[in-house]
Amino acid sequence: MIIGVDKNQLVGKHGASNQRKHAQMMREGVRLIPLRIPFGDYILVDDKVKKVIDRAGGADKVHKKDLMDAIALSIDTKKNLQEVVNNVCSRQHERFKRELIVAQERLVLLIEEKDIECLEDVYWWDNPRLKYNPRATKGAALYKSLCTIRDEYGVEIRFCDRKNTGKEIIRILGGNE
Repeated sequence: MIIGVDKNQLVGKHGASNQRKHAQMMREGVRLIPLRIPFGDYILVDDKVKKVIDRAGGADKVHKKDLMDAIALSIDTKKNLQEVVNNVCSRQHERFKRELIVAQERLVLLIEEKDIECLEDVYWWDNPRLKYNPRATKGAALYKSLCTIRDEYGVEIRFCDRKNTGKEIIRILGGNE
């Protein structure tokens, strides 16, 4: 199995925090190749994506727009619900919304949160920032926003423990079935 990894997932703070899941995927026999992915962080390099890479003359020459129609499914990982709050309820909202519009029905939001198993659990989430800021986003408000994302953009929302993220990415993309 070959998985394309968005180049941004390999550099800076992202690279350091993603080492565990990347090592986990490689131990499972996955080959990771860096790509410029137009939405999400991880895609299956299937025949359609391989054709795009071959046509461009290699993975390093592929542009985001080249992959737009070739991607069947992409996984966007979030390190916790606080990162989701930053994407949904802050200045990053417009950028995140543009990505959702482009992805339309082809995105899985995979949130690493140990004690959350399903979307309904988000409703009861206790945002740690509420201790310092009573106006911080509450679980019920985030739940409502995530339901809107799910319903309006066809985004599938899943949760996993950080220690299993690599295996969950493989499973979602169709490996180890």
